[in-house]
Amino acid sequence: MTTPAFHPPPPIRYLHRYRHHVHSLLLLLLSLQCLFVTQFYLYYGGTSRGRQWFRDVSSMILLFWKRGDDDEEEEGDANARRAALVILGTLALPAGIAGGASVLLLTTRRKVRRRERERGRHDDDEDDDEEEDCDEVSTEVPPSRNKGVVASSKKRNSPRRRFRRWIASLFRRPSRFAAAFVLFPCLVFFACNVQRHVSSSSATPTESLHADDIAASPNRQPRRLLLVHLANDLGILALLSFSHLLLPVSPHSPLVRLLRWSPVEAAVLHKWAGRLAIAATGGHGALHLAGAWRRWIDRAWHPEKERHVGGASFWRGYLPPSTCWKHAAADRASLDPSRFGHGCPREDGRCVCYDLFVNLTGLLGLLALVVLLVSSVEYVRRRRYRFFYVMHISMAPLFLLMATLHYNRTILYLSPSLLYYAATALPARLQSRGRRRRRPRGTRILSVAAIPCPTPRRPDGAVLDVVFAASPRAAEEYRPGHHCTVRVLSLSLKSHPFTVAAVPGRDDRLRILMKTAGPFTTELARRFDAADVDDDVDVDVESPVPPSAFSPPTMHIDGFRGLPHRWHRHDVVVLAAGGIGITPFLSLLVDAASDRRRAGSSGRTEAVELHWTCRDAGLIRHVYEHYVSYILREHAGDGGGAKDEFPVRVTVTIHHTGPAHVVDPLPTVYDFESSSFDIDDDTSPMMPSSFAVGARTDISRNILHFVTYASIFSLGLSSLWIFAARMPSKDDMVGRIRPLIALTFLSLGISFLAVARVASVSRSDDENDDDARPLISGDTYGSFASPPTEGRPSPPFDAMASRTAGNVTYRFRRGVRPHPREVVSSLKGARTPALFVCGPKGLVTSLREEVRGRESEGDDCEIYEEVFEM
Repeated sequence: MTTPAFHPPPPIRYLHRYRHHVHSLLLLLLSLQCLFVTQFYLYYGGTSRGRQWFRDVSSMILLFWKRGDDDEEEEGDANARRAALVILGTLALPAGIAGGASVLLLTTRRKVRRRERERGRHDDDEDDDEEEDCDEVSTEVPPSRNKGVVASSKKRNSPRRRFRRWIASLFRRPSRFAAAFVLFPCLVFFACNVQRHVSSSSATPTESLHADDIAASPNRQPRRLLLVHLANDLGILALLSFSHLLLPVSPHSPLVRLLRWSPVEAAVLHKWAGRLAIAATGGHGALHLAGAWRRWIDRAWHPEKERHVGGASFWRGYLPPSTCWKHAAADRASLDPSRFGHGCPREDGRCVCYDLFVNLTGLLGLLALVVLLVSSVEYVRRRRYRFFYVMHISMAPLFLLMATLHYNRTILYLSPSLLYYAATALPARLQSRGRRRRRPRGTRILSVAAIPCPTPRRPDGAVLDVVFAASPRAAEEYRPGHHCTVRVLSLSLKSHPFTVAAVPGRDDRLRILMKTAGPFTTELARRFDAADVDDDVDVDVESPVPPSAFSPPTMHIDGFRGLPHRWHRHDVVVLAAGGIGITPFLSLLVDAASDRRRAGSSGRTEAVELHWTCRDAGLIRHVYEHYVSYILREHAGDGGGAKDEFPVRVTVTIHHTGPAHVVDPLPTVYDFESSSFDIDDDTSPMMPSSFAVGARTDISRNILHFVTYASIFSLGLSSLWIFAARMPSKDDMVGRIRPLIALTFLSLGISFLAVARVASVSRSDDENDDDARPLISGDTYGSFASPPTEGRPSPPFDAMASRTAGNVTYRFRRGVRPHPREVVSSLKGARTPALFVCGPKGLVTSLREEVRGRESEGDDCEIYEEVFEM
């Protein structure tokens, strides 16, 4: 008697089938709640009632926390604890919860291999195939265009649809998100503080004001108080902006992945938060300086009043004497002028080292910010990127140290950025560094092709085609649109980002196309140049160069980063590329040509159209032979698969704008897989980072990353709370850097343990396959290994007419640059159209303006810009 199969009840089956949508919905609700807490504090916490409300709530929480403790605490300690609880609970804790939930719940759909599509295994994977990307929260499914359902212009322009589109744009466009949820709330908080101080009639002198100055001008006391309060409010505004500064630029940022931004788009939020912070910091210093200008002028014009000053130099208020440096941790007390040293800035001689240290740290912090601002100008960033990079990694820590010494609560306001960056960036960086130590020869490079692409400005211009080995996990996690970082220590200490493309038919290798435009790529191309080969070796550019003739540079390739292309969400997709901008769309074309759309299903892509404008004949030939000809050959005679499936219509149009009668030279190929070359044992296939967000297909595989993130953030938050409970006095400046040191060692320790755990697991799973060569045979992952040497497809310049193979159409045009209206013409009438564009700024701007003009007529279109300029 056989045991009947167990069938779970329908609710359980539906939850399992749509588990990704359930996870997305939970993540959306939790993230919105965290965003609401932070926005509520920024909009309401600056008012008088808001401050009192937060003070009462924090007092109740502390009273409940210490309900069994009979110890009495001083009023100053209670105020410090309440302020720390409000800051950490409304700024740091929501960011940590939203980031942790994103690390745990964000996954990706399983990658269906090409051979599974050919064998008709869609039914076995129906649950995964019918789902959108796991991080898609919207469940709205538009009807198919095949049924002739086209939304009317009136319906698309309805007020409800425009409002929904405007709300969605707040989260999709980083500039609007920065204005709505960062800049404007921080300015509201600042305005509420200013209004509260202006309307307050019970303002008392603060420690920043000197009693002798107030007594000398009693009728100016309110004005002086207001000026000091305004300066301090600007300082708080700067700290609030800095609390958001590192959230969008952290490597593998879960919140950036949640919002579906590219790293370049996320940098917009970083830029605006930094600009506001620098402006507020400058205003803070200027107002404090304006409050003291009368005293400095009075001393300059009345030397007889200088009883203990000994000089009216401006810098005497910023340079502490030697006694202060010896007693930096001394209590705030009145020092005898003889002990204090020459140059006491106080008229009554009651000099305090703390006052001078506050001025000095504030001045140095402001100078560091000014250097950061100047080095971040687009001209400097584009033409002197190394200077920009060095200034950022040197001036940012200097400002952090100076700001922490300047104000004892700076570390609390900066805790969201510091904890978030430590929890997301440190584990990935330690893992990358550990892999470089274990594999000193870097990533295994299989072949390099130097494609000549001369231009009038660069006669020696070229494009490098670097093919490297990929581990099975890298092949599983890779998606079109990902990019990686390349580091060549012999050329530069910095990692350079490049888009990754798949090698058609081979899942055991990936490709990078890089154009020699800057110092790094130019020098790398020179290292691979045939001129560097020994003179004893006979080199023929038409055949692979024996790699034993020279020593190739060591390349460390780390990834993956960025977001995969979301072309599955749209029914019609137009790809517009210029020059080397074709790289992000190569893998997308291969996947789109192999995709199948079920009959009667909605929300699937029906057509993908590429318009590529390029003047480099060598690059066109290379892309045609490795991608376009592969697609045409694989889908020749394709009848559409099963009778209930329809392939995606793919149209490839190449616009060659270069000279028509120039014979492009053949590329120089360095084949490191040849039998005459023994691959170094110290090299390894490219391994993706184990701390990337949303790269795995199951939540269970995110647990280690989540535990690492939660441990760093929670323990760091606890250490800051302990620091706040034992807040050092305003004079104890050395005690302010203790939490920074504690956070650094705590984050490094937890990251080291997590990386060690990942290395022990990976060594038994993935890295044991390093000795096998070839890594993965073509029969395992695909039927086509590499372009055949015989019967090579004809160059694209001979195929002037259109050519169709199954669902793929190829067109070649010479000397014609397409008009933007022609490029986006296929989007008209589509239900959910999308435009993917990558190229020069002129191309991106013209296409954006053309699409915006169509949106004014009621045609909605999503624009995805692949930009490599930060």
